[in-house]
Amino acid sequence: MYKIESAQKELCEYLISMMPVEWNRICFYSKCTIGSRSTWISLIEEKTGKICTQESFWRRYDSYPYVRAKASIRLNELTRNLFNAYIEKFGEDKIWCTYYLTIESDYTFHVDFGYEMPEGDIVEQHDAVFEKFFNTKYEYLEGKYPY
Repeated sequence: MYKIESAQKELCEYLISMMPVEWNRICFYSKCTIGSRSTWISLIEEKTGKICTQESFWRRYDSYPYVRAKASIRLNELTRNLFNAYIEKFGEDKIWCTYYLTIESDYTFHVDFGYEMPEGDIVEQHDAVFEKFFNTKYEYLEGKYPY
């Protein structure tokens, strides 16, 4: 369990460290298989209450491509470490495919797992992840979502 807890802690600390503004909630999603991973982040800004999704995160806070690439590589690395720690502990037969993490402003966190690959195309999967995190359908709303 130590490897899992250590990998989980490292992922949470990295997500917190990369936030450019004060936040109420950080949301992180990963879809994993052996050999491939994808990640997605979002946050709710404390000051504005806006939901900033990964699609607008880099335009809003840091448009320098190197920063984005470096963060993506690091998030994939941390997710791979977590995924591998779970495989080591529980085996490939009982490994999760999707990983949902929320970190609240008081630094408490909640993790939820999915054990089947999500259905639908990438847009449908994105919309489902957004709805799971924010209990609302994804759509651009002036004043609520920044872009």
